[in-house]
Amino acid sequence: MDQISNISKQAFKKSITKKRNTFWQMMKCIAKFQYKPSLLLILTFIGATIYIISPIPFFEQQPFFIRILDDVLILFVVLKVCSHETHRYNRHKAKSRRYCE
Repeated sequence: MDQISNISKQAFKKSITKKRNTFWQMMKCIAKFQYKPSLLLILTFIGATIYIISPIPFFEQQPFFIRILDDVLILFVVLKVCSHETHRYNRHKAKSRRYCE
């Protein structure tokens, strides 16, 4: 049983590392104007940045965990959109490789 959990942990770490590397490759291509991100990604990043940095507390009178919960929710949405965008970027890379052959 221990061996199975070690294998699943290793597979999980490998999956996370691969997704992280793909994300940074995508960011480099965006910076070099080789890949155009979706409007959803751009708006999500701008909105999340403004929301996190803004000095206006939306839940001022609420308990601490509720005030933190909205930040966690924003982070979850950003990660979900980034995950979708990395899949789109992988399809874009595969398509460009197919046309080069």
